[in-house]
Amino acid sequence: MFDDFGRVIPDEILATAHIKSRRYFSFPDIDIDLERSYSRLVRHLAVADPDLSLDVFRQRIDGIKNDLRSDPDMVGVLNGVAIPFFIPKQEDSDIGGSLDSVFLPGVAASYEEAFPDYSFDNHNQGLLAGRLSPAAGSRHSDLLERASSEAVVGILFPCLTEFSVPAAIEVIGTLPECFMLAGAFDTSAALIACPELLFKEESYPPLIWMSGIQDERPGFGYHFEAYGYNLTFNRRAHLDQCAEYWTSSVVVIA
Repeated sequence: MFDDFGRVIPDEILATAHIKSRRYFSFPDIDIDLERSYSRLVRHLAVADPDLSLDVFRQRIDGIKNDLRSDPDMVGVLNGVAIPFFIPKQEDSDIGGSLDSVFLPGVAASYEEAFPDYSFDNHNQGLLAGRLSPAAGSRHSDLLERASSEAVVGILFPCLTEFSVPAAIEVIGTLPECFMLAGAFDTSAALIACPELLFKEESYPPLIWMSGIQDERPGFGYHFEAYGYNLTFNRRAHLDQCAEYWTSSVVVIA
């Protein structure tokens, strides 16, 4: 199910994905500091949730990891990059509106705090309110339903390297039910918690699709991408194809 680097092995799927990866585009080695990640999320998402203390955050992350380690079908995902995050309770059901007003500004603030010599650049043209919805078959609506009632703690695994967006959606149906395809809030929260994810001084990191959400226009999606040492957000056509430098992510929530 997972290879030695935590990548999902794309067996028996019909959509486009590279069977083997040469790992030319890869993530940096990251030393996760849960206290620092928690602090970044609290500050940059303006969170004041007394039910989600650092200790509770740590306990829930440990619980996710313990559950994964206890299952031979799932433990392999821990061979790869794992970014703990939380999403505050969402009062607004408009994915695009919250992405524009809360999450993208949070990504910008966290990235520019961590790397003051560089910038976060939102190249998307126009507002996103009313334009985004969970992708059918992605299980992402399960995460959004939870987030509508309480803060959600999870771990993001960018383990679908060299998958097309349709392949990422298709393969989710073959994974245990706790795996969901990452979308807008969880991918953004992971980058707020860990702005180092797409920063590499040598070689190149992947582009990360928000494959758990869909745009009004088929064949288009939204992504984060390093441009030099800057971080960018944009919309582009993927046309159901895959590329060596593309990745999607799965999340597991507590």
